[in-house]
Amino acid sequence: MLSIPTEKRRQLRTISGEIALFIRNAILTGQLAVGSKIDQQSIADEFGVSLIPVREALRQLEAEELLQIEPYRGAYVKELSIDDLREIYVVRETLEQLAAELAVPRLDQSTLQELQQQLVLMEEATEILDFERLFELNRSFHFAIYTQSGNTTLIQLIESLWDRSTVYRRIYTYLPARARQALLEHRAILAACMAGDQQIAGKAVRENVSQTTRTILNLKQKEKGDDGNTSRK
Repeated sequence: MLSIPTEKRRQLRTISGEIALFIRNAILTGQLAVGSKIDQQSIADEFGVSLIPVREALRQLEAEELLQIEPYRGAYVKELSIDDLREIYVVRETLEQLAAELAVPRLDQSTLQELQQQLVLMEEATEILDFERLFELNRSFHFAIYTQSGNTTLIQLIESLWDRSTVYRRIYTYLPARARQALLEHRAILAACMAGDQQIAGKAVRENVSQTTRTILNLKQKEKGDDGNTSRK
């Protein structure tokens, strides 16, 4: 059996990591929609490589549950069911509440000032309904808190769950009413952080995640119902 030299194998791993990052970013930014088929040959051509590192990258993203690989058909951006989303958000509520509670005693003045500045930017973005900017600021705001928890494993778990649900938050939370409500929720989170109240901060974070959950699930269920009604006509 032919074997790949160690150095060559290391190079392939590095290339596949770059390709995985490229595809992951395309999914998380909405460039690749749910259900989209990954054009493996185009990606190989773009990077000037064979299909081997591309397929390795796809397997990595499948393990992260961002892609679904179907034998003889190809790889697709994974679509989550209502039950999948519900499970993700139930876990997110618990983990993010814990992260906030752990973080609050560790928040220094610099981080609190950063959170205040981000909230101002969120207010400005909400005023003009700049949803793309809000989307970015929302993640920055939350992880500015969570990264102070001191628990790397917890942060990695939360990041993974955010990535898995990013596509759906991008689709279903671009709503003026939700944006204004979310701003109030972030003000409550900041106020608790400023007061140094771990329990209130944790509950405020949990409420914010819970409200997002309700918005996404309600809209996805309505969409599913509309699809069913259309198919019966």
